[in-house]
Amino acid sequence: MDGRPLDTPPFDAPLETPRDAASGRTPWATDPDRPRLPLRTRVSIALARASRWEFWPAWLFYIPIVVWILLLGLRHRRPTLFTAANPAIDAGGVVGERKHEVLAPLQRHAPDLVAPLALLPADAPEARDAQAVDFARRHGFPVVLKPDVGQRGRGVFIAHDEQALSQYLHRFGGDVIAQRYVAGEEFGIFVARAPGDAEARILSIVHKTFPTVRGDGRRPLGELILANPRARLIAPLLWQRWSDRLDHIPADGTTVQLVEIGAHCRGALFLDARHLATPALIAAMTRLTDAVPGYCFGRVDLRCPGSAELARGEGIRAIELNGVTAESAHIYHPDTPLLSGYAAMFRQWRLAFEIGRANAALGAVTVGPFGLLARFLADRRRSTDWF
Repeated sequence: MDGRPLDTPPFDAPLETPRDAASGRTPWATDPDRPRLPLRTRVSIALARASRWEFWPAWLFYIPIVVWILLLGLRHRRPTLFTAANPAIDAGGVVGERKHEVLAPLQRHAPDLVAPLALLPADAPEARDAQAVDFARRHGFPVVLKPDVGQRGRGVFIAHDEQALSQYLHRFGGDVIAQRYVAGEEFGIFVARAPGDAEARILSIVHKTFPTVRGDGRRPLGELILANPRARLIAPLLWQRWSDRLDHIPADGTTVQLVEIGAHCRGALFLDARHLATPALIAAMTRLTDAVPGYCFGRVDLRCPGSAELARGEGIRAIELNGVTAESAHIYHPDTPLLSGYAAMFRQWRLAFEIGRANAALGAVTVGPFGLLARFLADRRRSTDWF
């Protein structure tokens, strides 16, 4: 590796670096291997994050939602009925599902709606290296690599050349998906479609944007991060990601994109875009769900040229189809009231049980509590293999 964080593109202009005469480093620079923010700054950031529930630990936010799920289970007399909400995905996509199993039907039946992809199995390391290089040569760089089993952006990597592609595959031993990188804006659309529904319903649309800072030719990158109101909130993450460039000074006018992966936990900013739910977009989402029989409930992460094209249902390329535990991610729009977030999640889980009940009546499999527990334990073990 060249030291650049895996999911970060290079700067778009040369950097200038002032040095302290005695030490040869800028006075505020830190150990690039373990960058540490000053204690006062860490405390200030922690307090700011605590006041904004979008940054709360998942376990804390989910306490009322788990209670709601348990109540729904009692009402329906089947505590895990929601696992039947997506017959196309193992356990409905609660945890541990294989991404290629739901993307492959979309690639077969509606290739214009999905970013081209290939599964790179772990059981043939040499063959998958050749397969990955062939994929990159056919579709061009950059190439998105991700674990076939993973969630919350875990293990996602954008390879910009063959060396990075090979290094990723040699570093991680699990099954990997290679996917063509799609330029444009990134969105997440939560769809619901019960058996017999003529068209898909759109519960949520989120526009995923990526924090940036603008160089002024004077301040180092680490200082720019702390001066930016949004970037400051995720400064501990960004300082680790950019550890080898914190003391570099972007040239005046240079824009530095700090995040390249569309996951909230990895720094992406989520903006409510439900106003884009036009009849044309609903028609496109209906065609997408038609192409994946049994995909009834979940969030479709996609890219398209922009908001106008999305509203027209044009230029859509799905990059991931998530299952029942995906979130109506518009709730993470900054300053969304906590009760509004809970209301959206309560509605989402009520629909998951209702659609699960309808699918179960048609013969869909319901995974029991012990089956789910086994999947969660397996996922916890896998989490040590990915970053």
